[in-house]
Amino acid sequence: MKSTAPHGPLLVSLEGLDGSGKTTQIDRIVEFYEQRNPRGVVVTREPGGTEVGERIRHIVLEHASLDPRTELLLLFAARVQHIKAVIAPALALGKTVVCDRYLDATYAYQGYGRGLGAPLIDGLSDLLAIPPPDLTLFFDVPVRVALARRAGRTPDRIEAEGEAFFERVREGYQARARAEPERFVVIPAAGSLADVAQAVDAALAARN
Repeated sequence: MKSTAPHGPLLVSLEGLDGSGKTTQIDRIVEFYEQRNPRGVVVTREPGGTEVGERIRHIVLEHASLDPRTELLLLFAARVQHIKAVIAPALALGKTVVCDRYLDATYAYQGYGRGLGAPLIDGLSDLLAIPPPDLTLFFDVPVRVALARRAGRTPDRIEAEGEAFFERVREGYQARARAEPERFVVIPAAGSLADVAQAVDAALAARN
């Protein structure tokens, strides 16, 4: 990670199950892009990133009962606001945006996990002109490893889903990665923090 070749604005998304280690590595990823983009880096997350988005996040993660379609539409509402208020302005200023979860999470969690399917999400994305990421780092980890890492903490509504749900989510992520290998980098994330950090370094160096 020593090269400091300059970068233009990029939208970089980090994806994976809770417990995959993606959030733990975010500072390392941000540092990489800060060294390469003199205009700076914006770090954000989904759902969230704006006042409206954070309120929607609370509803999605804590409300006791939501129809899967309601959940999906809330996530897109938060995303539209996020793009307008945070992502698009940052990219217009030449900044790099690093987003902890983005569009692929919706395909994985709602499309596969909830069984809503990709065509509905495709249609909403097209209708709302959702820009795709330039690069997606997918932290892939077996479901049982992810669940073990989360043991002992109070789960939110989605984290409380069963193992079969997360197997479908992982399958969704893997399918997205296979379909778009030019955009996705798969980070093997079942190892130690040092192993994952090394894999992140190699992936960033290879794609930038």
